[in-house]
Amino acid sequence: MTRNEYLNKLRSYLDGLSESELREVLLDYEEHFNIGRDKGKTDDEISSELGSPKEVAESIMSTINPEEQVNPNPASAGPADDGVKRFLIILLLLVLNIVFLAGPVVGVLGIIVGIFGAGIGFVVGGVGLMIGAPFTSFVAGFAPGMLTSLAFGISLSALGALVFILGIGLSKLFYRLASMYIEWNKKVINS
Repeated sequence: MTRNEYLNKLRSYLDGLSESELREVLLDYEEHFNIGRDKGKTDDEISSELGSPKEVAESIMSTINPEEQVNPNPASAGPADDGVKRFLIILLLLVLNIVFLAGPVVGVLGIIVGIFGAGIGFVVGGVGLMIGAPFTSFVAGFAPGMLTSLAFGISLSALGALVFILGIGLSKLFYRLASMYIEWNKKVINS
């Protein structure tokens, strides 16, 4: 096959390329012929070394547009199959999320709410002890001293604040983990 025949066939097989890409490819293969001729080879020898224009074009098209590769079985793949595949993935993720994750997630949320409740309870109890400290001398029977009530009130409020801060930290951690898991679900669905 002569140089011109080879390049014309290659051009016809590369029909889907833009004009600039086509020009670049053809110039590259013209250069192959020029180098081969300089080495004393004939056009037929160069053509056979390069491979058939159809094979070369398929190789080029697959590297330039890999998502547009020729599907060997077009009847079995298409938008309908993608829709069924996506539906099955969503269904399986839904079952996974409900059956295996709903209980633990609700449990963790309950623990976090409980931690916030305990923190608020400690703070309110501590403030109550501090407010009630001046009135301990008016209570009949055993009552701690005013200084003891103030100290316990401050300690209990501080403990409540620390527990509340722990609840905030756990909430942020839970939010980050939940966000990562949701993003993973999206990636699985869209893959």
